[in-house]
Amino acid sequence: MEVRQQNASYILHDIECNPGITNAEIAQSRGLSVPTISNIVNILKGGDMIMTAGTGESSGGRRPFQLSLNAGYRSYVGVSIAKHTVYLVLIDFAGEILEKQRHYVDFAGTADYWQQIAGLVRPLLEQAKAPCQVGMALPGFVDCARNLALDTYTLGVSEVSLDEICALLDNQVVMGDSCRLAGLAQMFGKKDFPDSFYILLSRRISGILIHGKEFFHLKKSSLDIGSMILDPAGCTSAYGIPGSFLELCSASRVIDLAKESTGIAGLKLGEFFELLAEGNQELRKIWDVYLKNLSVALHNISAVFGVEIVVGGEMATYLEPFAAELKEYLRALNPEHEWKVDLHFSGYGEYDDAYGAALEARGFEIAKQLPRILKNAASQVQAKPKGRRRK
Repeated sequence: MEVRQQNASYILHDIECNPGITNAEIAQSRGLSVPTISNIVNILKGGDMIMTAGTGESSGGRRPFQLSLNAGYRSYVGVSIAKHTVYLVLIDFAGEILEKQRHYVDFAGTADYWQQIAGLVRPLLEQAKAPCQVGMALPGFVDCARNLALDTYTLGVSEVSLDEICALLDNQVVMGDSCRLAGLAQMFGKKDFPDSFYILLSRRISGILIHGKEFFHLKKSSLDIGSMILDPAGCTSAYGIPGSFLELCSASRVIDLAKESTGIAGLKLGEFFELLAEGNQELRKIWDVYLKNLSVALHNISAVFGVEIVVGGEMATYLEPFAAELKEYLRALNPEHEWKVDLHFSGYGEYDDAYGAALEARGFEIAKQLPRILKNAASQVQAKPKGRRRK
């Protein structure tokens, strides 16, 4: 049963990465027999996880059936908690984003706050046409054994209890670290994913090394790269160590400097870039310094790990149009050497960890349902009456 469950997981992953794949193609890629794959595929079809999507080209016999995930099997809500914002996504079983929302809600950590979050989640649960699991991303490190999220300083508290969250969402919530979940989002649906260092660049700055499509664990999987010193002469400490990556490049830092410059108390990050596009010279100076500091951090990370760098999180969406300028700053750090930082930006941007949280809930659901589906199929085979043998 354990081997069959592992093979079923492989089949789901192969279909996820290659919609339209056939039994024979899965068997060839996994080194298994076609009957073995066909048997498990039929069980997964019976459990509604996968479906026939059409027929492929014939190689002389019948046309092979092409397979796809059954998008309507289950739905999942992903929630990302930040200091002033809550991000939500609704996805189907195939990982397609059906809806995404951004709500400006100041974190409080009180019963009323979590009631408000539950109120934001509820309409998405009602919108889902299938049973729905919830995943939640929290900044910091989630310690499931102690039921705490630790190092949540960007929320204004040192830790967050998970008990109340579970109670309000009827224990249907799966929780994880924002950075790890955002990294999970980068790999979803990709058969091959290059070794990369993912940077979650939001109010908090953290990173995670992805090696061989797995998260590389040291003491923790995600690393507090926000503490990396970029400017030893830094003299402020509103967001951590003076002169650190977090101090100089967090989204909060950009907003605070912009508020001081414009005098607009309620300025949002998107409004900063709107004013920047209109030619505001004071904001342009702030942004140039930001890009210069960020280039130093990217250079250092690339020098240490020597892999592709993927920038995601709240700042990624706004950074991509400035990619050429950022690369010029990177080149200027090593003008006499052919130093190249292989830089990419996440396609999910500020919804990175919310999408990852929904995928985590999906993974939890698959792990829970696969044994049930396979066991039911085995029970039905055993219960089937045997025909009489002729004398």
